[in-house]
Amino acid sequence: MIFVLGATGKVGRALVPALLDAGAAVRALTRDPAKARLDPRAEVVRGDLDTADLPALLDGADRVFVLTQGDTAGRESAVARAAARAGVTHLVKLSTTGVHFGQTDPITRAHAEAEQAVREAGPAWTILRPGAFMDNRFAWLGTIREENAVYVPEGDPASALVHVRDIAAVATLALTTSGHEGATYELTGGEALTTEEQVAVLSEAIGRPVEYVEEPESAARERMVRQFGWPAEAVDGFFALKRESGAHEHVVFDTVERLLGRPPLTFAAWARDNASAYHHHE
Repeated sequence: MIFVLGATGKVGRALVPALLDAGAAVRALTRDPAKARLDPRAEVVRGDLDTADLPALLDGADRVFVLTQGDTAGRESAVARAAARAGVTHLVKLSTTGVHFGQTDPITRAHAEAEQAVREAGPAWTILRPGAFMDNRFAWLGTIREENAVYVPEGDPASALVHVRDIAAVATLALTTSGHEGATYELTGGEALTTEEQVAVLSEAIGRPVEYVEEPESAARERMVRQFGWPAEAVDGFFALKRESGAHEHVVFDTVERLLGRPPLTFAAWARDNASAYHHHE
């Protein structure tokens, strides 16, 4: 049985059905099962990692998908140790390409520490390090719906965005087949697109022109606070991460194609799948 943490997150949403389709038994942790709307074939457990009885949650699990928010290093170290005690044989951790590139921003540092804990816990492990997600482009929803425009901080890097379904497919492989023990996989899409190219692709999928607007960082910061209600620290964290990842977001890894035997899903495919979300809501 596979125990999935972060089951309602972007990756978890794609992973749970993929694992079930592969014939695996899945136990998923969520704070609010009623709201979670998880695949009915999964065993859904109500709980919160910080207060949960980890031995009970891990009872009968032989593999664990490790993905947490917040205090990543602390939580994932605790999960890894508890999993080892519970007799779990394989941990698959979702990390970030930032670790591969040696980034020193706080988010990447926490993942690097958690990776170390997973490697040292005892069970076999596989580390997945995706780059930037195509789903991050949902951040453009509001201004596309309201103004047919996308506002981007100046110098925003070209990015080999990855589709969460590809991440979930690789995670499924690592969790349901052998040969991935001790492997670390960098995961990106198949091509780097500039932000302007991404907006053009999205514009075509939506079926109406969308304006691409570059703005100075100060204006971009104000927009994030206004639009997303982010606290100043979160905005600082975002720009710290961007400054570090900007230099290599364009790097394409062939891991998805090598492991899945097919090209990675394209941003155009993602845009077509999600076009309806960007239509005006009258």
